[in-house]
Amino acid sequence: MILVINSGSSSLKFRLYSSSLKELANGLVERIGLDAPFLEYRIGSGEKRHGAMPAVPDHKAALAAVFAALKREKIDTAAIRAVGHRVVHGGEEFVVPTVVADGVLTRLETYSRLAPLHNPPNLAGIRSCLELLPRAKNVAVFDTSFYRTLGPEAFVYSLPLELYLKHKIRKYGFHGISHQYVTREAAKILKKPYSKLRLVSCHIGSGASVTAVKNGRATDTSMGFTPLEGVTMSTRCGDIDAAIPLYLMRELKMTEQEVDDLMNKKSGMLGLTGFKDMRDVLARTGWKVDGVQPVAPKDADERKWCRIAVDVFCYDVARYIGQFAALMGGADAVIFTAGVGERNAFLRERIMDLVKLPGKPKVLVVPTNEELMIAKETKAAL
Repeated sequence: MILVINSGSSSLKFRLYSSSLKELANGLVERIGLDAPFLEYRIGSGEKRHGAMPAVPDHKAALAAVFAALKREKIDTAAIRAVGHRVVHGGEEFVVPTVVADGVLTRLETYSRLAPLHNPPNLAGIRSCLELLPRAKNVAVFDTSFYRTLGPEAFVYSLPLELYLKHKIRKYGFHGISHQYVTREAAKILKKPYSKLRLVSCHIGSGASVTAVKNGRATDTSMGFTPLEGVTMSTRCGDIDAAIPLYLMRELKMTEQEVDDLMNKKSGMLGLTGFKDMRDVLARTGWKVDGVQPVAPKDADERKWCRIAVDVFCYDVARYIGQFAALMGGADAVIFTAGVGERNAFLRERIMDLVKLPGKPKVLVVPTNEELMIAKETKAAL
């Protein structure tokens, strides 16, 4: 069997596959290291099981709880021969799925400075599996590796060259596993060779990014050195004038940490409206949106700014779609995926109404499956 692990700072998601990549189980442990942790899982197509847990201090304890649940369901975890791990950042060194052999984990730790919120829990998941599944092979699959095909015209920032050569400050891109999966699925839907398509993929969830794929190769993406760059997101500001953080520190006497928190955790939809969930924002616009229950705004200003925030978001996504399609000489399809992209036809229509592309590309909704993509990459790597 192949186990896929996606470790977050306080969560651990898993999916278990047979060697033929049939899904056998999936679930997650939430609130690792916090009060009231719980485990939620499903075996095959059965009903979801949900239960509170005693203290879960770390990812090893979370994984042990998952294994205990699987054993209660008569699944022999000793039969797991491979574990695929989502790792957000591999820098320029790790550009393909990599078997975690001696020394690899140590080298991976050096990239935690580039993704301090994501890589440390990703690596904690690997360490836990090395200890609890000593017979299994572990494979790190990187969010950044899909963008190894970007040319320097797309990934180099116009900063002193030393900052790239010595410190590796460049565009890396994220959500690569998701974009890779949905663009390949789109080729199947279109019944055309992946290597001959021009695709724009929009991964729109709490985090959001847009990626251009031409002839089977990623050519550009909206996220950059960090996941902060690009379109407006749930709590991230996306593209802003680079002088704004300097102004905030100089004129408003904000600290580096305060500016970081403002741009990453207090901006985006939350900053403009006070609500970080797009459904809460849409509910207060007064617009009729299928699947969203209207809510009376507290005043006219709240409705006004909820509408503006939606327009800003749609404009941002449309801007990147148009930019990338123009650079590729057109687009055969625009793909929407992730929570908001898959479930909100209202936003998809508003975004595409803003994009004036020749040839009217097909608009596809392709549910993402990062875990299956990781399982495929893990199997191929071994």
